[in-house]
Amino acid sequence: RKALLVTHVSGFVPQFEMNNVRILQSMGYEVHYASNFNTPSYGTDNHRLDGTGIICHQIDFVRSPFDKRNFQVYRQMVELMRREDFSLVHCHTPMGGVMARLAAHVTGTGPVIYTAHGFHFYKGAPLTNWLLYYPVEKYCSRLCDMIITINEEDYQRAKGFHAKRTEKIDGIGLD
Repeated sequence: RKALLVTHVSGFVPQFEMNNVRILQSMGYEVHYASNFNTPSYGTDNHRLDGTGIICHQIDFVRSPFDKRNFQVYRQMVELMRREDFSLVHCHTPMGGVMARLAAHVTGTGPVIYTAHGFHFYKGAPLTNWLLYYPVEKYCSRLCDMIITINEEDYQRAKGFHAKRTEKIDGIGLD
């Protein structure tokens, strides 16, 4: 069995997800990680993944939803999912989450879990955030089996979306 973790910037998995990686590995999953390793975040060293058993895949993610390179990213994700035949996808970060959910839908890959580490459309957020991110997240919620949120406001909002299941796991930091 293969599990795919997806973030648009590298560094996310070694910084935040290594416990989940170990759990998946203990359950017999071969863990893969799709990210843009040319844009490390949370440190500049991708070598933290060395020796973890994680199989890394370079995907040329870009941060802007308006960048035409997103078409290439989508093709890369679809090709990766078709080639590797994943039995689980867990995606994080807005662009990583959107691209992974779209590609998983087209390839029939799943189940798909999306962890929202804080929606961009929160109470008091700029109107442009609501106009851009809210409809995309609501639509993409149809393309995943579970949404995990880390605060009460996001949880209440996501419960009104279309994922089969919505859960809240309290995050750290400020509510």
